[in-house]
Amino acid sequence: MKRHLFTLGLLFAVPAFAGSTTTPPTQDASQGARRPPPFERKSPVQVLIDHRQDLALTDAQAASLERIQTALDAKNAPVKQSLEALRPSTPPERGTQGTPSAQEQANHEQARGLFEQLRTNGMAAYQEAEQVLTDAQKTQARTMLESERRSHGPGHGGRGGPPRGE
Repeated sequence: MKRHLFTLGLLFAVPAFAGSTTTPPTQDASQGARRPPPFERKSPVQVLIDHRQDLALTDAQAASLERIQTALDAKNAPVKQSLEALRPSTPPERGTQGTPSAQEQANHEQARGLFEQLRTNGMAAYQEAEQVLTDAQKTQARTMLESERRSHGPGHGGRGGPPRGE
């Protein structure tokens, strides 16, 4: 059942990726705030760049982080294109309780690998970015990133489930 729900969630999330090339649309208050899918979230390096003043980054540090982020974007572009190619041409019907087809399962597994690659690329870029920071900035950055992660709600537990690491 969990696999079916995850597949269904993935199928709904991937179409949202297509429109994510610009800033996400604003939600009105009646719909509530919606979290971006994982692949639309800022990379850890971009979070550092966005908090340049909070971290008191020098111009040289900021330039280094920008270079790291640009390289990450270039590395992730083909992965995101592959995710886009997996997107179904029509959204799945809501309420369908059937077992996913073999093709849907194969797409799900391929997408899982692609999401893992995005995560791995982001972590490698962050490790490179940490080398640019002072020890005090590293401590502050880790706290900032942990706060950012928590603001995205539940982890693997899904809606109402425990956040990752708990």
